[in-house]
Amino acid sequence: MKSLKSMKKPVIITAVSALAISGALFSQSTYAAQVTKPIQAVYNNIKIIYNGTEVPYDAKTEPFMLDGVTYLPLRLAGTALDKKVEWDGTNKRVVIADNGVPIDQSTVTALNNQITTLTQELNTAKAANTTKDATIAQLQKDNQTLKDDASKNSSDSLKDLQKQLNKDYSDTYNTNSDITLDGNKKDITVTIEMTKSRWEDLSSSRQKSYLEDIVDDILKEYKDADVEGTVKNSSNRDKLATFTTNSKGDVTIKKIASSLDTSTIQRNLSDRYGSYAGINLDFTVRGDSSEATVEVYVTSDDWNKLSGTQRTSLTDGVIYQLKERESIDRVIGYVRNKGNSSQIITF
Repeated sequence: MKSLKSMKKPVIITAVSALAISGALFSQSTYAAQVTKPIQAVYNNIKIIYNGTEVPYDAKTEPFMLDGVTYLPLRLAGTALDKKVEWDGTNKRVVIADNGVPIDQSTVTALNNQITTLTQELNTAKAANTTKDATIAQLQKDNQTLKDDASKNSSDSLKDLQKQLNKDYSDTYNTNSDITLDGNKKDITVTIEMTKSRWEDLSSSRQKSYLEDIVDDILKEYKDADVEGTVKNSSNRDKLATFTTNSKGDVTIKKIASSLDTSTIQRNLSDRYGSYAGINLDFTVRGDSSEATVEVYVTSDDWNKLSGTQRTSLTDGVIYQLKERESIDRVIGYVRNKGNSSQIITF
């Protein structure tokens, strides 16, 4: 047996305030005179589902259909959608508003007091930061002043040492040099200027001794300093050599490779060794100041006439002449047969 509710037939009712699901309202103007019209509504056990949950209602708020449009009471729709619905009878208005959580005045007052306190703390923190910033700026300024003073004192001290070195070494070793110091007490750069001929007149050992004497005097004043330097030609300021030192003040010299006056060197060797122990020798030299190759030409018969001591004395003398007198860093030597240039020995 069908329920009585599902067997309801269309009934005639008086129009009441209702909401159409489609959003349409009755077309009467808000300001029109109140009228009463008969309508034919159909009740068909209509259910309201919101987010998967059925919204309950009673007989007074049951939805109905009219001319194919479904209507339901506005207050019921408001409850389903969590809205506050009120009827303003004076102005004949339906007022819909969001449901809000009421806040009592004590809560508002407490929040305002908290805001005031936080604002005061923020202002205090800003003031403290401003003071700190000013302090930091002053400390940075004082630190820079100290650095400038230290740099000035170090510079003045280096200048005094420079004057003393020039006094002590300008004519030492017959260099007629000019010495300049730059840097600070931890890192000192030495520049020594003299003519190329005066520098090259010094043997390798005397060059080393000359530089080490200067470095020793610097380390007496600045024992923790790293010292390095350059020897320059006073005529054109070309580099003649660079040098570095270790913690003990030992100097390592790196000569700047330069071209050799090979014709002069060969003539000097011929003057000194061209007639050696009764035999005739010819010489050729090629290379630069960093490395040179010397070739000694002699007949096999003459070479065999020399004793082992004479041969060693000859080759050692040639190497000494090139390294010490001509300031060549490395020498490679060959003794060759005058007849066919075949190699006899290397030295």
